[in-house]
Amino acid sequence: MEILEVKNVKCGGCVEAIKNGLAELEGIDVKNIDIPTAKLEFESNGTTPLDKVKEKLDKLGYPAKS
Repeated sequence: MEILEVKNVKCGGCVEAIKNGLAELEGIDVKNIDIPTAKLEFESNGTTPLDKVKEKLDKLGYPAKS
């Protein structure tokens, strides 16, 4: 399980946008996005590198915190 803290997560619409966006990446399965903590939990089968996940989050407007 991978965990990233992401910026700009404020509502259920944000959660859906992240889930739908990451669904476009091969081998990424979003398990949970907690709005109060802005933590994204997902599983990866290794097909898509973490850099690509972070790049996709940036494009969606929810960049991962460093």
